[in-house]
Amino acid sequence: MSIMPILVPFVVLATGFTTIMILLYRNLQRLDEEAGDAWRRVQEQRTARLDASLRLLDALDAAGELADAPTADIRQALAACRGADGPEAATEADSALARAWRSFSAVADMRRIAALDCAHEAIGQLHEADRLLPTCERLYNNAATMYNNAGVTFPALLVARRAHYAPRPPYRPQHLRSASEVASAADTEARRSLSLSRSRADVRGLLRDKEDE
Repeated sequence: MSIMPILVPFVVLATGFTTIMILLYRNLQRLDEEAGDAWRRVQEQRTARLDASLRLLDALDAAGELADAPTADIRQALAACRGADGPEAATEADSALARAWRSFSAVADMRRIAALDCAHEAIGQLHEADRLLPTCERLYNNAATMYNNAGVTFPALLVARRAHYAPRPPYRPQHLRSASEVASAADTEARRSLSLSRSRADVRGLLRDKEDE
């Protein structure tokens, strides 16, 4: 009696199971790579924001505008942020930096700072980094969630250990009002006040011209 009719179904099932496991393994690796790429983009924007923050502080310090402002906490927080590589450490460090900026904004004359020529470039760079970072943060958290869920869902969990599965923590720093937003708001208000003053001067000039006629 031939055993081929019995072996064929087992071979087909084994081949199908192996194929599925390989696909699940590759999918888990792909999700991990996508989350890693998303985190690198977060790090790029974090670095850009840290560099712009330091340039702003150095420019203001050189201009003599930080005599009474609490910049030591900001510089310390910036150093901590540079040393924070992973999402958990970055969340804690970036939240501390946001609190330091809020303390600085509460006592510093942001309107005067925004009006300084030496601060314009750094404020613009800060604003651009703060504009892009939330998008990068959202993309990373979405990618991390997909990877984390895949690693604990059947049948992918069968290959999770072989794929070196390790859950990726989220990146969710406190979103306090950033220095760039405060400075930009002060700059806008200063420009509005200047425009209003010019308009009033123009009106007074027209009235004087009419009186002279």
